[in-house]
Amino acid sequence: MLEESKIQKVYLAILNNGPLRREMTTIVIPAMQKTKGVNVIWENPNKTWANPISSNRNKIVKRFLDTDCDYLLMIDDDVVPLHNPCEMVYVNRDVVASPALVRCEGGVMAWTAYVPHSDGVGYSAIDLNSFDDMLDVLEVAIVGTGCILVKRKVLETLKAPFHSEFDEDGIQTYGTDFAFSRKATKGGFKIYTMVHHRCEHFKRVGFSNIDAWDSVNYFDSSNKEYKIPWGADNITQKDWAFIKRYIEEVKPKRILEFGLGLSSLLMSEICEVISYATNSKHKVEIEAKCTDKNNLTIKLWDGRNFSNSDYISTHEEFNLLDGPKENEKFDFVFVGGPEEKSKGGIGRDAAIKIAAQVSDHIIIHDAGQMEEELYQRKYLRSIFKLVRKSGNHIARCHYWIRRPKSVTLEEVMAQMKVKKG
Repeated sequence: MLEESKIQKVYLAILNNGPLRREMTTIVIPAMQKTKGVNVIWENPNKTWANPISSNRNKIVKRFLDTDCDYLLMIDDDVVPLHNPCEMVYVNRDVVASPALVRCEGGVMAWTAYVPHSDGVGYSAIDLNSFDDMLDVLEVAIVGTGCILVKRKVLETLKAPFHSEFDEDGIQTYGTDFAFSRKATKGGFKIYTMVHHRCEHFKRVGFSNIDAWDSVNYFDSSNKEYKIPWGADNITQKDWAFIKRYIEEVKPKRILEFGLGLSSLLMSEICEVISYATNSKHKVEIEAKCTDKNNLTIKLWDGRNFSNSDYISTHEEFNLLDGPKENEKFDFVFVGGPEEKSKGGIGRDAAIKIAAQVSDHIIIHDAGQMEEELYQRKYLRSIFKLVRKSGNHIARCHYWIRRPKSVTLEEVMAQMKVKKG
């Protein structure tokens, strides 16, 4: 465990070829600079602009070792963590990386975390989506270096840590990323990947955002009569396909929704929907679009609780934060609002907390956003199981089902060992 009283010093080096991405400078780096118990020393980006990449990394290592910093954090300029990477300090590992998607041979997309092939020759990328959401960190053989945190003792031990491997004919057998992990392992250190704290990898578009967008090959006109466009502040066509699939599978009689929009109208064509909204003007607009086929009731609340709401004069039907009664259960909950605090909204803290109290089936929209990740881990992860994601983009949907009983991380790890055996 980390010494609670000691401030951990992190030396940040962003390998770049020019201007840094706006997401890094306006969101990620400011978050890193506020990390509790961590002091970030950010190296001048002009010093980390160099090629070849192996030489650049090794120069960074030398400059890092001239400081008294505890960790070296290297991030490539085409990688943007979808979390605060300084929090990887808390897992207290020799080498830990935050994975990103890369395009492999044959155009296959894979996460940058690998284990040895079953035949003992080479390595295979692992399917991170197959692991229980309770598992934060996983030991692997190889990680990518697009976002990697390394303890000082590792770099003090390894000579020229970032150097590709070549065969006797001078042909490269392993590039910088693989070679570093292999060298660290031979040096007696263990390699870990974050399981659910991941990075976006930008090329012309973000690799994980590729599946966020609708295309002409995926056309759904069910929004047409409501004259509400897909996307923006509403769900996309692919969101609706995901939501509809599980509604049809569960066959709910009554759905509780937080947030109001196109989703309210579409879901209410299937069954009764009670939707809570924080914007009275939006309530009027959606009510005006309802027809006889929409079984939709819209209520206003303050986005924080029910009993203290400025909007609600009576709340006989709900006193959810004090614990639901049996007849207050819902077959399904869709959390699409309120708007995130980062966008000036109230946030979904209360909505996700209430959802966990009243239903066994929950879908969270924009589930990859930092705020939503935090609330899901706070209220869902030990008592619900994350069974499906609609994609890897941050605006994705997460489908959660209540576990038969709450679990601990130790129990999840024990189950993994049984499966391996």
